[in-house]
Amino acid sequence: MEQINIREYLQKVMDFAIYGNTKCIITFEHATAPQYWLQLTWDMLNVYYPFTNDPVIQLKQWDLDTFEKDGMSLVDWKASEYCTWEHDPENLDALADFIKQYLKKALGKDDSVTSWKIIEA
Repeated sequence: MEQINIREYLQKVMDFAIYGNTKCIITFEHATAPQYWLQLTWDMLNVYYPFTNDPVIQLKQWDLDTFEKDGMSLVDWKASEYCTWEHDPENLDALADFIKQYLKKALGKDDSVTSWKIIEA
């Protein structure tokens, strides 16, 4: 099963930002369950969050609590809807790993190419 190279898409939004396009957004929408999504920008990560618990507490329960040392901070969230994270544009490898783990542990989804529709805007 071919996996999405999330690091490559993160680099793509960074490259756009370097050349002045800080409005580039890459959206991943699950092919069979479109309510599952995430969005990448050069400095933010927006993710579907179908839970009511505080995301920081919830992530620790899933052993996804490396986000702080990896240069991420929670900016906003709405229970059962979304979380928005600010991320360090210099630490894309850690962010890509966080996204893969979030898909798996939080959303129960894999990162296979056939599972996601990718929209670049």
